[in-house]
Formats: sequence, C-alpha cells, structure tokens
Amino acid sequence: MDLYSNNNSPKKAFNQHTGFAVVAPIASTARGMKLEVVVDGKVKGAVLPHQLKSLNYKSRNIKFVELAPAKVIATIVKYAQLIIA
Repeated sequence: MDLYSNNNSPKKAFNQHTGFAVVAPIASTARGMKLEVVVDGKVKGAVLPHQLKSLNYKSRNIKFVELAPAKVIATIVKYAQLIIA
C-alpha cells in the first residue's frame, strides 16, 4: 500500500493508515520546566513535548478543541526534534 497516494502528507497518511496520532500531553499547571510550552487559549496549561505518545485516536473519544498558534506548534516541534533526532 502506498501511504503517500492521493497527495497525502506523510503525517496524514500515517494517521489514516494506522489510526494513530503522535501527541504531546498538556498538563493543567505550568511548572517552569525548560521543555514545557505554555498554552493559554480554550485549553490552558503546559504542553510537555518530552512526553510524546502515540494514541489510537479511532478507539478513543477524542474531540478537537482548538488549533494552537503557529508559534506554539513550531516551538513544540523544535523541542520534539531535539529529543528524537
């Protein structure tokens, strides 16, 4: 099976093929850790990119709440790349 058919991005293709998504948990309280990224929209707290997890979103009752600002996403990706790469 070609995961990249239909002009899918690798992330979207992975998610659709496996039913999994890689996520970073959000703690309700910011603790001042160097790798946490504070969010303050509908969802408030601290994203913990050092605790990445893959979840089967098809089998969980996951609901989209909001999209984080581009700057927040860029920071989380940068931190995750530092850990993984």
